[in-house]
Amino acid sequence: MPTEASVVSSSRPHASLRSTPNDVDPPRIFSDSFWKRFQNGVEDLPVPVISLDVKGMIEGISLAARRLLGYRLSDDIDPYFFTHVHGQNMHRVMRDLAHMVNAHTRRTSWLVRLQACSGRWQWFRIDVVNRLQMPEQCIVLRLRSA
Repeated sequence: MPTEASVVSSSRPHASLRSTPNDVDPPRIFSDSFWKRFQNGVEDLPVPVISLDVKGMIEGISLAARRLLGYRLSDDIDPYFFTHVHGQNMHRVMRDLAHMVNAHTRRTSWLVRLQACSGRWQWFRIDVVNRLQMPEQCIVLRLRSA
């Protein structure tokens, strides 16, 4: 005779269902106070960050982002960001960035493959914030290894 499993109720929610400050608050890398400390551009930022203009050209890349992608300080990086994005991720990335420029969408995030210095494709989690209306006038991408 089959038995049914009973649902055990608990007054305490599961840890996976609780919201954390990271879910509610935007990462501090994107706060205005953080940007005021680094007014010379993203090259000085201590986190892996790439800044793009409205055409998808790389305006700046932090030393941490260079290291994460396997580039040395002396290595040249193709200035067109989309040459680094895998073809299967290209449509979504281009669509989201175009929407940020045209519709002023504030933020998005991706799980995307980027081509590293060695030519290998690596997965990255990228948080994107539109700062085109701010003094920086760029779109900021924060990279994390996936």
